[in-house]
Amino acid sequence: MKKANKTNKARAMRLVPFSRSPVSIIIPFHGEYERVGRLVSSIWNATRSNPYEICLVDDCSPNSDFIASMKDQPQVTNLRTPERLGFGGALKYGFDRTEQPWVCFLNSDCEIKDVNWLIAMGQSLLDLKEQGVRMVSSRTNNPGNLGDKRLKGKKGDFINDVILEDTYLPLYCSMCHRDLFNHIGGFIKPYPYGWYEDEELAYRMRHYGFKQAISGKSWVHHEGSVTVKTVLKNDLKAKEIMISNRDKCIADISSL
Repeated sequence: MKKANKTNKARAMRLVPFSRSPVSIIIPFHGEYERVGRLVSSIWNATRSNPYEICLVDDCSPNSDFIASMKDQPQVTNLRTPERLGFGGALKYGFDRTEQPWVCFLNSDCEIKDVNWLIAMGQSLLDLKEQGVRMVSSRTNNPGNLGDKRLKGKKGDFINDVILEDTYLPLYCSMCHRDLFNHIGGFIKPYPYGWYEDEELAYRMRHYGFKQAISGKSWVHHEGSVTVKTVLKNDLKAKEIMISNRDKCIADISSL
């Protein structure tokens, strides 16, 4: 019987790099066509690390011609919802119609200016897997007023990855494995228009034993609240509906 090769036996295991992992980048939008076009162009120009597809989900925008005009663009899947679904519902519409094992949820008012934005998030997921982390977010110039304050930073201002304990990711640019939702009771909640689905998701993930984290070396530019401001301007009842999503969030958390 041959003896085991001592050199191979003693060699430390290496983490598999994320660079060959295919990603579905799902971008829901309602209007703001110029920003959507700019975002898609920025992904093409900056992303070289991974095989990816861009899935544009037009959440029943007024101009149905825009999504049709994108049909021949490389690496882009174009979808249009039959009715207004809101942020969570539009994400689900794209999620159900894509197949890559990794998914990135990206707001339409983001812009990619860092070539490592995608691979850094993926590598953080692999590095933190043994600690229970199953979703990560990039940092940004504008994470909004909610979520974790450590999400805010300048391009190139790297920090160590941060595992969240009692805060949450606002989902402007987040990544996870597709299989996550099979283990936490389903997908992101389709609350009308948006708001509070991010908080509910973080609580539910913790309930099932999974964590969220900030990828310290990933960064995207984010304008913030562009679609929400447009909705509130054009629909006087929308704000009341969105505020009432808090009650839905509390009820969903209480039911766990």
